[in-house]
Amino acid sequence: MDKRKEEIVEVALRRFCHYGFNKTTMNEIAEDMKITKANLYYYYQDKSALIRDVIATVADELFAKEEAIIASYKHDLMTTLYEILELRASYLSKYYMLHIDENLEWIKGVEIASVIQELYQRDIAATKVLFSKSVDIGDVRIKDVDEASVAFVEIMKSLGIMHNVQDIVSGIPNKDNICHIVDSQRRAIRLIFEERIVANNK
Repeated sequence: MDKRKEEIVEVALRRFCHYGFNKTTMNEIAEDMKITKANLYYYYQDKSALIRDVIATVADELFAKEEAIIASYKHDLMTTLYEILELRASYLSKYYMLHIDENLEWIKGVEIASVIQELYQRDIAATKVLFSKSVDIGDVRIKDVDEASVAFVEIMKSLGIMHNVQDIVSGIPNKDNICHIVDSQRRAIRLIFEERIVANNK
């Protein structure tokens, strides 16, 4: 991504986080950038393309931090999963309006669906790396790491949507729901893994 596009994405991200996708116009982004609308359209032919780059930029930053946590994994799978949850919660709090709109667009099945699918696959891949490391070290018993990775990501995502579906539909953010999401995800992690942790590594 060239420097000008990065600047546009940064400005658009601020607006999307405050007003959401639908209430933000390309004209407003152009005004914030102090460029003409025609100049903006030179870089982004439509708002959907800009939305895709905004989501990808935030996701890349988050995944880079998650990958660092996974790369440093030595022992204690549950603690590592909790650490990733807290990291995601911090991003969710910072970009909650973006998260609501992202899920709404995903539910509607519009142009960004391919981006959401790509993020879903990246999430599964990262989870598989973590689970594989834990199994190889002997921390946890998992028969099928591929299946477990998909199931885990689906459960975490489902719990998130369950707690903020009203926000998604109404478009009105309620950040208190983030605590409910994290609490539910922590309970799910305990339920899934407490009996799978190898005793001598507790």
